[in-house]
Amino acid sequence: MSSKLEDNSDISLDPKAVENRLHMFMKEGGCEEPYKAWIGSDGVDGRRETYPMLKKCMKARSDYFQPFFALRRNREALIVREMKVFLEAKAEDGEELFYKYMTEGSCKEAFMAWIFSKESETKIKRNRMPTSAMETMLNCMQADRSDYYHPFLNVLKTAKEKMIEEMMALGTGEQADANKEG
Repeated sequence: MSSKLEDNSDISLDPKAVENRLHMFMKEGGCEEPYKAWIGSDGVDGRRETYPMLKKCMKARSDYFQPFFALRRNREALIVREMKVFLEAKAEDGEELFYKYMTEGSCKEAFMAWIFSKESETKIKRNRMPTSAMETMLNCMQADRSDYYHPFLNVLKTAKEKMIEEMMALGTGEQADANKEG
């Protein structure tokens, strides 16, 4: 499906530009109202409540939103690959090494709370949106003065920047070209 979005060769990492691009993409895909409800909700918990409505809308128009779903899958795959590199992990021991890495740092309690939260969400089959426990863990890691978490935070930063670049290309010829290359 073609988009009326302008083709920006200068990809902006400005949060407002990204938000505007995503808003236009959602509007053109017919999911503007659920998107506005999601974006306007308060905090992590508010977004968790409104996301199922947005996700349902996007799934109902899956042909249009396929690039967005691919973008999310690509981000997750990038994080896993980069984590294995910095942990020097093989496929079979990556999760174990990550657990060990996280529990040896100063944010062990925040990590364990996130693990508990993640396991609880899995049991009740809730969506995979960020939780307040994840937000607390990331804040702890960013506040850590020892630079222990620096490699992990760099992985997240790289994945976020890549996702933003791809998000800015949603609905443009750039996205189709990137999908063919990747």
